[in-house]
Amino acid sequence: MLNRLISMFESSKLLQLIVITACIQGGVIISQFLITSWVDPSVVGVVRSLETIIALVVLAGSLGMQSIAIRDTAASHGTSRQSEVLRQVFLLVGIASGVVIAGIYVAHEFVLTSAISSYVFTTCGLVLLTNLLRVTTGFAQGAKAIREIYFVLMLVTGAGVILHVVLTKLYGIQGWMAARYLGEFFCLAAVWWKLRAHIFLALDFRQVNRRELITTAKSGVIVNASLFVRLLVDSLPVLMLTAYHVKTDEIGFFGIAILSLILGLLPLAIIAQRALPELVEVIHDKSELRERYHAFSKSMLKISSAVALLLIFFSCIWLVCVGGVYKQTAMYIIVLALTLPLKAMALACGTILVALRVFSLSLKTNIVEGLLVLLILYVGIPVLDAWAGVLGYVVGAVLSAVLLLIAVRVRLADL
Repeated sequence: MLNRLISMFESSKLLQLIVITACIQGGVIISQFLITSWVDPSVVGVVRSLETIIALVVLAGSLGMQSIAIRDTAASHGTSRQSEVLRQVFLLVGIASGVVIAGIYVAHEFVLTSAISSYVFTTCGLVLLTNLLRVTTGFAQGAKAIREIYFVLMLVTGAGVILHVVLTKLYGIQGWMAARYLGEFFCLAAVWWKLRAHIFLALDFRQVNRRELITTAKSGVIVNASLFVRLLVDSLPVLMLTAYHVKTDEIGFFGIAILSLILGLLPLAIIAQRALPELVEVIHDKSELRERYHAFSKSMLKISSAVALLLIFFSCIWLVCVGGVYKQTAMYIIVLALTLPLKAMALACGTILVALRVFSLSLKTNIVEGLLVLLILYVGIPVLDAWAGVLGYVVGAVLSAVLLLIAVRVRLADL
């Protein structure tokens, strides 16, 4: 039975990609769900606030290199050329992460004095560790080397989830931060060891092509600006609730609801990552590109609708049959799950725009959405508390999906 299961994984690139994405993004999410049974909701609220900020600073230090690593590696042929792409990505991630870490230090020492800023400063090393891990797995996807890393990454991530729960139960937020460092380090070490032939070539920085490095950096800045604004918009509810000093247990209830939505988005992110190199392959065949995009969009819509129904179903069961301290969370999830198909369409549009190397449209859309959501939160939190976050999330999802669908339709018509 075990041999059959292993054989199935080795023959399915999609299953391998599911494991990779679940490990990179889902390990920490699952850990946050699991600690809810062992710690007070106020600790969960602090963890959610911290992880929201960590996600932003990690993305700021990525310079959009994960998407670049997937796209440029898939478009390159030969080990030498692919290692050159990885070398550029490593160098740019190192520089960007260094700048972000320096900025966090300055902010902590001279500007911010709150407890959460102290936690962010303590965990700022995750900016470099996490980004190195993400661009390496992005490279593996573009180079079609996922089968070399998926199994060991699955084992290390599983151990990391256990570590998060145990250390957080024993030491609270301090234990969570220690587990974050240990988990990211061991995942990175495992992936680098499995891809060491590529890694050693990529770490030879004497062979950097400065002109290509600058070109890659420019593309990365635009990609990252769009991704950063996107994440900032999604994080605004938790950030604003924290800024308004809403009770940490209330932030915890809302944060777990958002985590449920993020978990529901993981299958969609996996499909989008799988679709990106496939769209790039046919970028010069306009009819084939349109055909693949439409098939991709339909898959995203079907899967997002199914996931939304599952979230609503389980939340209703929890609300009616279980209740308890997280009853409010179930109510939030029922409403937020309705946005999943809209999020799926926005993600599909963003993926085709990256394949077409059109980055500014997503950025402009995200900025408009962010301003509207910020206004809703600013006016609504004093009156509605966490429900203002739900309202802002829903309105933002509707706006971005409509704007991006219109933009992509126009762009594809002009091909």
